[in-house]
Amino acid sequence: LLRVRTIMKKLTSVKIEFDYEIYNESDELLTTGNSILVFVNMETGRPVPPPDHIIEKVNSGEK
Repeated sequence: LLRVRTIMKKLTSVKIEFDYEIYNESDELLTTGNSILVFVNMETGRPVPPPDHIIEKVNSGEK
């Protein structure tokens, strides 16, 4: 059984950055990671703001 802790590190107009911590059953930190979500207009290839429904979920802490 693993526990993943997700931390929203940064929210800008075109990207969201997350950090992750993975713990085992003894609550020992096993590893860390990060990801950056960038939202892109499929037609132009240019960055765009995240959709409102994504921002709402991230800000509410919804799972």
